[in-house]
Amino acid sequence: MKPVPVDVVTGFLGSGKTTLLREVLGGALAGERVAVVVNELGDVGIDGRVITGLEGVESMIELDGGCICCTIDDYRFDMAIQELIATADPTLIVIESSGAADPGPMVERIARAGLTLDAVITVVDAANVERALAESSAARAQIVDGDFLVINKSDLVSEVEVAAVRRRLGRLNRRALQLVCERGRVDADLLFATAARRFREQALLATGLVRSTHLADEGIDSFTWSGQLPLDRRKFERFLAGLPASVYRAKGVVRFSDNPFSCVFSVTCGRYELNWIQLEDVGRAAQAVFIGRGVGGERVRIVGALERCEVRASVGAVD
Repeated sequence: MKPVPVDVVTGFLGSGKTTLLREVLGGALAGERVAVVVNELGDVGIDGRVITGLEGVESMIELDGGCICCTIDDYRFDMAIQELIATADPTLIVIESSGAADPGPMVERIARAGLTLDAVITVVDAANVERALAESSAARAQIVDGDFLVINKSDLVSEVEVAAVRRRLGRLNRRALQLVCERGRVDADLLFATAARRFREQALLATGLVRSTHLADEGIDSFTWSGQLPLDRRKFERFLAGLPASVYRAKGVVRFSDNPFSCVFSVTCGRYELNWIQLEDVGRAAQAVFIGRGVGGERVRIVGALERCEVRASVGAVD
């Protein structure tokens, strides 16, 4: 099974997960082949009916009658994923979890299925976050495990209350990027896996540095890097672990000096993942895109650290 990137959209009951997906899948991911898995506790899938037919959905499967994290077995989950890949050949799979799901076991199940986790996107109800935390340990796990925390329904509370929610979430999860929105209206280019590919294409046309107009107010830009030399894996992993917090996303293909396969790496809000693939075109040893707030100002330092990971052929001594 090919390592299709997966974004998990989670959040406590009533937080607005389906509303967010309607916004995103209604056209924000245009040009992508997006497959969706909707998981509901009940035997009748309501959310799936809402999502079915949206322009941005290539294929959709419902997993009802239990949580992916516990009661739905591996066989049923794997068969659903295989069917999606066979029928839609997706560039991205989005899983909408039930409101009571714990993301941790879901992440493990995604890895066992041979897929690549891109991000856990947690939707938080700004008006009811304290009640959710008091009622369910799953609500806390969803926040703690999130890469992105989408603070939804901000129009229902005051600016002071939004600030209090942000502080509360920050104490539970310092790593995640927080985004405040109304009615699930968020910038899909930052949240979802396909953004890295789109940014890379734009950046190459713009000589390596791009500032996206719809993210300009947030000061978010990106740059690309490419190199011809293989990398030292240990040095590269230390490099990924040490990226500045301003880098929200990084993605690319590199080759290591001790491995014939290419490596697809992905960084999301401080968490990184490596996956191995065999590419026919190995002429370019490395290519990567870095996306974040003011990341252009970090370009020289990041590129310098990357170049220190390169392995140059040693020159033998001349007698």
